[in-house]
Amino acid sequence: MGRRKGSRNKGYYFVKNRGWAADIDGRRVFLEYENGDRMRDKNTPQAELKAAYHRQFGSEPESDAPTVLEICTEYLNKVKDEDAKATYNSRAATLYDFCFGLPARFRTNGEKAKPSDRIHKGFGGLPANTLTKLHVKRWLQAHPTWNGARRTKIQALKRALNYAVECQLLESNPIKGYATPKQNARVTYITPEQEKALCDASKPELAMAIKVCIRTGARPGCEFAKLTAKHVTDHGERMEWTYRPEESKTGNLRIIYITDPEIINIVRQQIKRFPTGSIFRNSTDNPWTHGNLGERFRVVRSRLAKQGMEFDADCVMYSCRHTYAKRVLQGFWSGKPTNIETLAKLMGNTPEVCRDHYLQWCEHYAEPRNHSRPGE
Repeated sequence: MGRRKGSRNKGYYFVKNRGWAADIDGRRVFLEYENGDRMRDKNTPQAELKAAYHRQFGSEPESDAPTVLEICTEYLNKVKDEDAKATYNSRAATLYDFCFGLPARFRTNGEKAKPSDRIHKGFGGLPANTLTKLHVKRWLQAHPTWNGARRTKIQALKRALNYAVECQLLESNPIKGYATPKQNARVTYITPEQEKALCDASKPELAMAIKVCIRTGARPGCEFAKLTAKHVTDHGERMEWTYRPEESKTGNLRIIYITDPEIINIVRQQIKRFPTGSIFRNSTDNPWTHGNLGERFRVVRSRLAKQGMEFDADCVMYSCRHTYAKRVLQGFWSGKPTNIETLAKLMGNTPEVCRDHYLQWCEHYAEPRNHSRPGE
């Protein structure tokens, strides 16, 4: 006699050669179809098993398996202790959405959600061992604008479930093998017409964020949102934002050079308003984060799209940085196109990374010199 491994956590289990059964008041009872036949097929769908259990016993099967929400909470506690804050915030926003079906802003600002705010029904209440790949597919379908972001979303969920297996909360990852899209570099940019429409349709704080990120090339999350007065050196007609290696994405010293008079004045005014902490904040005076910047951008972009403004399908807040790259390469502000090597220094990237992403926009490019002799 044998039972399907782990199936008892669902309230019922499979007995080899005999069929599906449940233990009720200390005795084994076999599940039956509506016509009274015993359910003997090992591959019987879970929905039919649950319906049979309810039909015979008048209740839902009990489960001692942890819920998806419980597993995600345990995983995020681990991430909070071991990983960078930005990593924690990103994965917490993703898993909050998966569990509750609500935008990430409800996770941190205490705002009470309305029925119309719900993106999908949420999967946090499911016993984790009943989670299926279909649930993941429906979650992704509820977010048609994610596209390029799907890879990181799926990875966050997989990591949470793998951690549960590692901690013996689950016997196996129920979505193991779910296909993760290949990583695609985002190279979408924002035209001047789109920029104006976005800024006009946004609250002043978001319009400021879009303008500053486009004109400085700052990464929205780890640079723009994290800028404090301590990062700023004001030389009068020029300004520098300096991030220590432990603060930068690449682990190297990062300096953003500012010569745009309007951006310099904006930064000075923001420092006067917020002399401590992040100087760029949202409409409730809370510091911007990677998550809420991206979400508010998508809301405004979607609103404009409904009004007839066309955007690339993958246009996101990070597209502001790509826009900076294209405009610098093509001399949009200076009237003088520049090269990949100069752009790399301005953006805090290697020339190789900039070639991979932005070479298509470069009007002046020469292959890197090869200083080795033939045969070496």
